[in-house]
Amino acid sequence: MPIMKYLTRGRTLVLEATTKEAVLQEMVGVLCEDDPDLDYDTVLQALKEREQMLSSRIAARVALPHAMLPDYGEPIVALGYSPEGVPWDSPGDEPVNLVIMSVCGRARGKEHVTMLADIANTLRDPTVLDRIGEAETADQVYDILQAPTVPTQVRGDSRSRQICLSMMQHAEAVAKETGATAVMVMADAELDLGFLREHRGEVPLLLVTNGTGAPTPEGTEPDNLLEVPGYGLARAHRVKLAFLFALSGGLVEEDDTVVCLSGGSDSGMLNVLEVIEVRREFDILLSLRSELEAGDISRHVFHRVLQLAATIAREGREGKPIGTIFIVGDYQNVRRHCYQMVINPFRGYPENQRNILDPGLEETIKEFARVDGACLIRGDGIVMSVGTYVQPEDAARALQSGLGTRHAAAKAITMTTRAISIVISESTRRISIFQHGEILVTLDRAGR
Repeated sequence: MPIMKYLTRGRTLVLEATTKEAVLQEMVGVLCEDDPDLDYDTVLQALKEREQMLSSRIAARVALPHAMLPDYGEPIVALGYSPEGVPWDSPGDEPVNLVIMSVCGRARGKEHVTMLADIANTLRDPTVLDRIGEAETADQVYDILQAPTVPTQVRGDSRSRQICLSMMQHAEAVAKETGATAVMVMADAELDLGFLREHRGEVPLLLVTNGTGAPTPEGTEPDNLLEVPGYGLARAHRVKLAFLFALSGGLVEEDDTVVCLSGGSDSGMLNVLEVIEVRREFDILLSLRSELEAGDISRHVFHRVLQLAATIAREGREGKPIGTIFIVGDYQNVRRHCYQMVINPFRGYPENQRNILDPGLEETIKEFARVDGACLIRGDGIVMSVGTYVQPEDAARALQSGLGTRHAAAKAITMTTRAISIVISESTRRISIFQHGEILVTLDRAGR
């Protein structure tokens, strides 16, 4: 798991403390014991000040307290697990079971953000807490996190597994005949990956998951594993999004041919085989990748905003659909065409506390997505403002294209700047990506 790059066995513990303050004290003690350069009082005070500004509870049962110190070095992490749970200033007093504490030097801000993104990737696996809940000792907690995979339970019937295995064998044969560089398998939430145990292919396997499916069965690890937030999207659009992520991550190249296996949303079966020539099918995505490489937008930031957009489109807020705009990159030019509709809630906060890659900001961003206006994000992930009104010079021309006001604003700002706009439609929950005044990609829900 990604978190294992920062964690050690000695900094993994089953918590004895039963209050939030006592947990902070217990875990700071573990960090200071492991690294004598840390001062106990300094670290504890920094964590408390951070908690006063914003609770570190980032999701159900999970808290991520972290502190930035002026004279410290690279990130250091401790992980504590409480079987009974600890009250954490949470809505409804919901307890926290997993506490991940980090300390990092202020000069190492980029490393800290990368670490937070890795932790977020770990926590997207919905089985993590359930698996840790089976542990009785700190060593067992560490061993569970260290294991990259766990045996997959059988969820589909034998016929489904046989069909998946047969499709996989056909894909392998087609890949060899066409000279394909990889077989891509789209693993949805209901797909039983046990068939991979019976398949010993020679063509590289690229497994695409959405963070809600089962882990890869032990001994069947793919050549590349890619997490894409496609849950709830139509099949063809999940494939499109997977290639967007694979291209920007360097897992697929423009001259590649890929055999792709997929199925209907939550079908639990692979029943569609496609031979995809990347340059021919996804030339627009290739231009987007080139723009990301040449511009000021970090690939990790772009992926994270897409993940948030997909979550908002699927879940809305409090059961109601919402529409919003994320404008990413070229902030100095974008800001010239914007003004605040409401007081900017991010103004005045240190940059390391408002980076989109910080999983602790996810619920905050979702909440402010309900506010009219756009969310402006710098290319390195710093959230600059929300509730921002966009009025670029080409707004009138964009409105003439037949788009609604939200999409017209997103289109127009990309005609004037090098930013990328990601729009969620409130009425259809469609996600649209604009660049250079054009819609590059649209992603629809399953069933549309």
